[in-house]
Amino acid sequence: MSGKTGMRRWAPVLWLLAIVGLLGAGFTSHELRQLLAEAVGIVTPESVLVTLPAQAAAILLCAAALRVLGPGVSLLGCLGARLMRDAGYNLLVFLPGLGELIGARALVLAGGRSRSAVAATALDRIAEASAQVPFILLAAVVLLHQLDGSPGGLAEVLSSLPAIASIVLAAIVLALAGRKLMRAREGPAGRLAAWIREELRLVSEEFHRQKGGFPAATGLHFLGWLLSGLQIWLAARAFGLHPGLVEALVLEAAASAGRTILFFIPAGLAAQEAALVAAGLVFGITAPQSLALGLVLRLRDVIFGLPLLFWPALEFRHGRKAGKGSAQ
Repeated sequence: MSGKTGMRRWAPVLWLLAIVGLLGAGFTSHELRQLLAEAVGIVTPESVLVTLPAQAAAILLCAAALRVLGPGVSLLGCLGARLMRDAGYNLLVFLPGLGELIGARALVLAGGRSRSAVAATALDRIAEASAQVPFILLAAVVLLHQLDGSPGGLAEVLSSLPAIASIVLAAIVLALAGRKLMRAREGPAGRLAAWIREELRLVSEEFHRQKGGFPAATGLHFLGWLLSGLQIWLAARAFGLHPGLVEALVLEAAASAGRTILFFIPAGLAAQEAALVAAGLVFGITAPQSLALGLVLRLRDVIFGLPLLFWPALEFRHGRKAGKGSAQ
């Protein structure tokens, strides 16, 4: 029993060491270093900036989707919660599920009840995934058709399998380490997992109350996914590439599918990039160009993650209000 307890306590440390080890292994690989260097050379400030308006519109749609689920806060509060949630998910990658927790907490800070916030956040995540299904199916159909109609397409993908396999292997190792972490029962990770389980049990009634807004939330997320494909199209054109809008949607769907299928990998590290490279090769986009698109998406996420810097101020303000209320 003591041995198992010790392993659980060391799980977060082992996971961090696995990430550091994978990064070190990547930088010692000449092929991966060269691929990354070429991708970095392709990225320009313009390619990042052109995605920002569409991403802002997509986040607003996502905030509206969260609002129709009835978390008990205003649209502005939902917008702040969505920004915080995405920032936590994309930037604070060392604890899976932290983005959702931050998003739910942001709803509470905006005036919502804890259980309503947790239920709305969970339902919103399900609605977002449901809206993504048609795009994933579209990507599968288009990619298979493209490979079938282009004899050289499959050969080109196969020729790049070593680089793709290296990224996928890194994703699998991260996934296994993440699974070990989430099974922890003690320490910060254990307390976090226990809190999630308990809250999910307590918010079952909130699910029934809020599920009436689920269809509208799914529709709004569908529009948000369309805007995500538009961002790929705009970034690619900034590189001098000219994919069609359908191809851009397929690339976005492939990247998102990589993150969704390997959902236990924080921020879809490596999974998103591997899927982009594989899908891009089918359309004649080189591996460095596809990886550059992935880097643009990551830089976009960093920019929209800046609101996370205001998190301590929000907590401080909430604490002061709570203190004044108890004093009265």
